[in-house]
Amino acid sequence: MRALIFLTLLIWASAASPQSWEVRTSDNGGYATATAAVFGTGMGITCHARSLQNLPLVQTGWHESTIAPPYHFHIGFSQALIRPDPYRRNDITLFVDQTGYRLPTIQWSELVGEWDLILPVTDAMFTAMQSASRLVLQIGSEKAWEFPTQDMGAALQAVRQYCAPIWAQRGYPAPAGFAPVPETAPPSGAFEIPTQVQSFANRQCNGPARIGASALQAGDLDRDGQPDVVMDWSDVLCPGETRSGFCGAANCSINVFLSSRGYANSYSVLGVGVRTRPHPSGLLGLEIGGTASVCAQIDCFAVMLWNGTEFAR
Repeated sequence: MRALIFLTLLIWASAASPQSWEVRTSDNGGYATATAAVFGTGMGITCHARSLQNLPLVQTGWHESTIAPPYHFHIGFSQALIRPDPYRRNDITLFVDQTGYRLPTIQWSELVGEWDLILPVTDAMFTAMQSASRLVLQIGSEKAWEFPTQDMGAALQAVRQYCAPIWAQRGYPAPAGFAPVPETAPPSGAFEIPTQVQSFANRQCNGPARIGASALQAGDLDRDGQPDVVMDWSDVLCPGETRSGFCGAANCSINVFLSSRGYANSYSVLGVGVRTRPHPSGLLGLEIGGTASVCAQIDCFAVMLWNGTEFAR
């Protein structure tokens, strides 16, 4: 049993911005996945289930990926949270309310550029997270990061609910302590990524593209009542890549798939980071960073709205 530690430390690192947990699902024929996260904060919790489509893993780009086995979660941490020096850490603690759970040794994955950890879904830490009001990641004696907890329990339930039926259909018996997942409404923000997004990335890569969870954001940008999808190529890998081929020295390709266009003919732009943000008018817009050459063409770091043709201030 992992050591439990009681929270007495001072949180001195910058806290994550107040947002809610969301769930994003996908099934490219190799694996079906669901990820719970406050996207953009650098931590995600994912389940993997071998797709019932049974496509070859080499064909879908999953043959070299870190996969959580049935009834386990994969937790990924970005290098923004934990520096990959050294490449193995055993001094990471996740505080859930006042109780700290010392994580097993985590390993930096050079292939996908994140820290990997796999734990059973029945782990006491996940049970505590279902109803927690505070979540803090302590990095040794270096720093601590605090994450929002709104919708966290519902998001974890939705992830379990997505993978559990597939695990069962695959013939994997539920472990002791794994209670049946009740039918509940998905948390706010739950959204299945349209297949057009994966197909577009595959065409650009001339093969199966690996779209990381941090590459995607969703929101109603064209104001038609349906979610649109923003894809930042900084977390998209084509076959054989360890770094995105759609990024230069700084700027990366960004594509926006609008529901009003049937998620086709995506709007494209270059930038260093992108996020959906509320405009002073109350409408949802895009905020894009960039180098001087990019910012000479768009209003960098201003919230831009879709005008039917482009995003503009």
